[in-house]
Amino acid sequence: MEGITVGQAAPSFRLPSAQGGEVGLDDYRGQKNVIVWFTKGMGCPFCRTQMTQMSRAYSDVQKLDSEVLEVTVSPVRRARIYAEKFRLPFPYLCDPDYEVRQKWGVASRSHGVGHYVAGLVKGLTASFPPNDFGTFPPPLDEMRRILNDDDMGFFIVDKQGIVRYATTGAYRADGSGVSLPGNEEVLRELGKLSA
Repeated sequence: MEGITVGQAAPSFRLPSAQGGEVGLDDYRGQKNVIVWFTKGMGCPFCRTQMTQMSRAYSDVQKLDSEVLEVTVSPVRRARIYAEKFRLPFPYLCDPDYEVRQKWGVASRSHGVGHYVAGLVKGLTASFPPNDFGTFPPPLDEMRRILNDDDMGFFIVDKQGIVRYATTGAYRADGSGVSLPGNEEVLRELGKLSA
């Protein structure tokens, strides 16, 4: 399936939240613009760095009548542990079966055992980027998902449910793939929807 593009209606979803209950995109229809952001979640040290970036802009995002929904591959039980341990500023949604990710056309590729072992060794020897959520290694029960070759997806959906900004691609920490847009760019795009 091809990814969602600008001008398309955003596919609806409802997912369990680390903070409790369920949250759906339609909960915000007619009320707020929504950033739908697909990540690997707290188990990924590079994602935690990006979460730090987005957290620091969150109050400005809210001032622009907008919300952030982080859609992760974290299992619900693990996500609830993260919510108890860390202050997660925006809804941290759990899509461990990749259903919503697939619906939005955000790619994920599985590999053979060698790829995972190489990724594990690289991950254990890498110095993790600084972030506001700690420097713990990925928990064993999330290791396969963290080492999976999942793309990052970042979408801005307006109050009517139409995608107004979209970027997806290989989620690489070395800078060779797509990266999270800078906060200034995100706020500028949200500002266009408030004008």
